[in-house]
Amino acid sequence: MSSLKILGMLNRAGMDAFNEGRTEDALFQLIQADRLAQSMESPLHGAKVRNNIGLVHQGAGNHEAALACFRVAAQEAVRGAGEGNVLHKAIARNLNRLEAEVTGQGA
Repeated sequence: MSSLKILGMLNRAGMDAFNEGRTEDALFQLIQADRLAQSMESPLHGAKVRNNIGLVHQGAGNHEAALACFRVAAQEAVRGAGEGNVLHKAIARNLNRLEAEVTGQGA
C-alpha cells in the first residue's frame, strides 16, 4: 500500500474517532498521519493533517495546542502552494475564529 493511501486512511480514521468522541484515539491516528506526511516531505498533506489535529485540540478545549497546530498548518499550506490557496484560506479561518474566541473578540 502506498504511503499516500496510508496517510489518507490514518487521517480519516482520526477524524472518524474525533466525530465519535474518542479524542485520544483521534490524536493518535492524526499524529501518525502527521509523521508520515513529514517523512514524505509533503507540506500540503502535512497542513491538512495538522489542521485536523488543531480541530481535535479545539474540540477538546485545548486552545493553545489548537492555535499552535493551526499556525504550523497555515505555514505548511503556504510552503506547499503559496499564500491564499484554498487549504490556506480554510486554515486561516480556523485560526482567526479561535484567536477571536480566545481573546474574547469572537461572536
